[in-house]
Parts: sequence; structure tokens; C-alpha cells
Amino acid sequence: MRAEKNLKFIPGKMGERSYYVTDITLNYCRIRRFAGYTKEEARNFLAKLRLAAREGKLDDFLKPKQRVTTFDGYARDLLNSAEWKAKRSAFRNEISLNNLNKVFKDIPLGEINPALVRKYVTMRKELGILPATINREISLLKSILYSAEFDGLIDSNPIRGRRIKKLEENNNREKSILNLNLSEEDLVRLCERAAPHFRPILELAIITGMRRNEILKMKWKDIDFGLRVIRIPAENSKSKKERFIPISADLIRLLDSVEKKGDYVFMNDWTGKRRKRIEEAFRAACERAGILYGRPGGLTFHDLRHIAAYRLVKVTDVVTASKILGHSSLQMTMRYIHPTESDKREAIERVAESLFRGRQKDVNGQSAGHLEGLENKGQIN
Repeated sequence: MRAEKNLKFIPGKMGERSYYVTDITLNYCRIRRFAGYTKEEARNFLAKLRLAAREGKLDDFLKPKQRVTTFDGYARDLLNSAEWKAKRSAFRNEISLNNLNKVFKDIPLGEINPALVRKYVTMRKELGILPATINREISLLKSILYSAEFDGLIDSNPIRGRRIKKLEENNNREKSILNLNLSEEDLVRLCERAAPHFRPILELAIITGMRRNEILKMKWKDIDFGLRVIRIPAENSKSKKERFIPISADLIRLLDSVEKKGDYVFMNDWTGKRRKRIEEAFRAACERAGILYGRPGGLTFHDLRHIAAYRLVKVTDVVTASKILGHSSLQMTMRYIHPTESDKREAIERVAESLFRGRQKDVNGQSAGHLEGLENKGQIN
């Protein structure tokens, strides 16, 4: 095959024919580009290349402007893809995207920059949004931009790495829960005032600390009524690890009273809107029980997990409580524990009572143990 100036034939791995422009310098720029699969295509490409150089449009020819894609257009397609719908954070991502669209919706991907993102963070903080929520939104924004970079829509992610610092997260739910000053009687009343279909869900959350999704995704086959044990499959657990939770006889009877309508214990009628319906039922129970509901100063459904952790640690050790709650580390369990001043005082009194219980006092106020110690000391000397 006769070689042509500035064109080089390169066979592909599968035997396909490919021509490349090589050994050419135009406008002080050395160029090597794919030119086509046939000699005719390669010649046409080379002619257009030289024409662009003569007209001063070489950069535009070599780097054509990318199609303008708005943030919402790309993000919506991304979140609707099978890969992103399968993510555990899919529901949360939808909420975050709705918030991000308040600023970024019609902005081209290539025009998003750190200054604009910092402005968004400031706006959300001024609205009183919690730092953890803002961090999740920025994390989603960063993931979307990384995908756009991978797909070739932008040259690089403008907020990659630590260009936008995460906010310090301190939701301080412990203080809010303590300020509610909930007693055992309050929790019993909350369960008693709940709607019949919601009461088993409520008691499971308060007693075992199971997460909302773990409760809703529970199937009848996951409950062993004989052994009084609930199995949480790995796919339903946040830590992706299977665990078993023993439950009381009363709770078993309560679960056994639930009408069996399908494979799921609770979710058969609530598919699609289960989170909203859980919140509606929980709000109604709180109102009937006279307990303040919702943020910032009221009780949320997830707070029941804090309460369960606190009550578990009072009756058992931290390791056992951690296993029941399904935490990946003891440090995670410690985040849910918030002892009150009365708890601290009670602990000191118990230690003191245990130390001095049974010690006899002599008439001079000295204990028998103290006198025995002196006698032994004399004998040793």
C-alpha cells in the first residue's frame, strides 16, 4: 500500500482499518489525530484540517465546543438510570436534587464553579438547614459533576477534592431529646395512643431500636415466633450485615395480631408512600399523647432509635447494645447515648452503696475493716 504524506495506516486489534494524521505541524502545533476508516475519509479530514489552519480556526476544529447541557437535564437522566435507582440513597438523592435545582437547575454544567457552590451553601445555612443535610446535597452535586466529567460533558469536576469544605455536623439531637424529658409513662402512653396498625411499628422502634426501613421491609418469614427472634437480612441492613434481634413475648403476641395480607408484615399497603404515611401516623400518635412532634425541638421517628439505645445501655453493656442496634462500631453506639444528670447521680450512689454496704461501724465511727487493717499492720511490723 502506497504511503501518503502526513497520513499513516494503522491496523486495529480486530483487523479494522484506521488512518491517522501524523507528522504534521500547523500553526506551531504538532498534530496526531484519527482521520477515518478509509483513505478517502482520511484525505477529506486532512484537507479540512489544513483549511482550518489557514483560516485561523484550528483550535475550534480540534476542540469543538461541547453541547451545552443544563444541570437539571443531566442530573435527572442520571438519577433515572437503573444504576442510580438501585442506590440505597436513591430516595434521599431525589430530595437533595429538588433542593439543588433551586439554584443550579438551568445553569450549564460547564458554568458551575466553587463560588456558586459556596453561595448555595450560605443560602441553605441562612434558611436554617442542618449541616448534615447541606453536606449530603453537596456530596450529590459532586457525584453528578464527576459523572459529567466521566461522560465528557465537562473537562473536570470544578469542586473535586476539598475545594468545597464539608460543614461540621452537630445536629445536637441529644439535647433536644433530653429537653423533652420523656418518662417511661410517656413512652407507654405514646404506644397506647397510636393507631392500631401503627402500634407494632412504634413498639419495635422503641424496644429494639430497629431502623424505619428495617421495620417496613420485614417479612413474615423473618420472624421466628417459636424462638422469639427477628432476622434482619443483609440487604435490609444499613451495614449490609445480617443480624438477629430477640424480642419479648408481648411483642411477639402484638406482631402475631397483625393481619397477614402478603409477604411483608407492614409494607403491603404502603408501597411508594411508606415514609410519608409513617410520619403522618407518628405525628398523630404524638399529638394524642401530648408529646411535641418534629424538629427542631420535638420528637422525630428516628429519635426512637436514640431512646432505644439509651434504654438498652441502662440494662446491658455497650457491646450487647451495639449488636442489637446493628452498629458497625462501638463509637457509633456511643453517639446515641446521652446520660442525664439523674443517671450520673444514680451511678455514683450505686457505687457508694456497693462499696460501703455491710461495713460495721464501731462506737468511735471507725469501721471494722479499718480496725482490722491496723491490727494486721501491727502484726506485719
